Amino acid sequence: MKQLLLLFIATFLVAASGQATRIYVSPAANGSLAGSSWANATSVEDALARVVAGDEVWMLQGTYPTSRTGNREASFVVPAGVQVYGGFLGSEASPTERPAGVKSILSGDIGVVGEHADNAYTVVLMLSAGNLSSILDGFVITHGCARNFREGFGTGSAGGGLFIQGAPGATAAHQISNCHFTANRAHNGAAVFVSAGRPSFIACSFVYNTSDYNGGAVYNYGVGSEVSPIFNQCQFVDNGSNSGAGMTNNGTNGSASPLLLDCNFTNNVSTINGAAIYNISNDTGRCNLVMEGCTFEGNDSILGEDVSDSGVSPDYAERARQNGGGTLRPVSVKR
Repeated sequence: MKQLLLLFIATFLVAASGQATRIYVSPAANGSLAGSSWANATSVEDALARVVAGDEVWMLQGTYPTSRTGNREASFVVPAGVQVYGGFLGSEASPTERPAGVKSILSGDIGVVGEHADNAYTVVLMLSAGNLSSILDGFVITHGCARNFREGFGTGSAGGGLFIQGAPGATAAHQISNCHFTANRAHNGAAVFVSAGRPSFIACSFVYNTSDYNGGAVYNYGVGSEVSPIFNQCQFVDNGSNSGAGMTNNGTNGSASPLLLDCNFTNNVSTINGAAIYNISNDTGRCNLVMEGCTFEGNDSILGEDVSDSGVSPDYAERARQNGGGTLRPVSVKR
């Protein structure tokens, strides 16, 4: 089913934008070759600078640093409508031929190895323009460190692993699938920060990510705008934060409406509240978390709740308590 879904989306995007260009990428390339085949693969920097909506980037397995000169502000920028696939061995004719478990590593560890203070602020930046949707599939995204106070909720302080950016009202439905987010740090949303659109995260894992404030793994930021992400068969494990170690949803003066399907939250720790999930809203905003088939086990916070709410309507809060943190269908909570 996953392979059919990827093939359908790729075919649809190509048909919508005309003949697509495919660019082949190798971690050993320096950008001097055309990238028209595996034999003359180019660098990821060159490929992302050349692609337009409807194009594809195929990346060999291996490690790709965000910068070779230590530039912390450098990110892998995915333009709107572009499909980026990792985990190739170099003999495949289709993304569906990639072997299971093989991934390409996008790394922000660009300074002293193992020292996070000199890492890239944001490893991947996905741009949103209207309804042009992108694909990011088959990657480990790691060692982003967005801890610069210069920007309140910008790429310097949020979204160490992935920052989804777009103007209010953007309807892009990016697909992030088969990706592993680990060892990312930020003030907010250490692994992922969603500020626009309706992205879908499919079969992704979020492990050992840490934020100083909210969203140890994911922060869905609908402040003054609207975000409606979907998380399908995702794992949130051993993440940490002040509040919402697995996920924070903020609909203050706007709307945050995440849908969680068959997701697991395990051993996440918050120092204050929302061991797994923290929801925020106000009288002029909306936070509507919907869950189905989700499991919570071994999560911990001072207030002892897997799901905590701040400013969310009493009706929502009551339904959350009745369903063990879910707003629609039963979930499983284990202690």
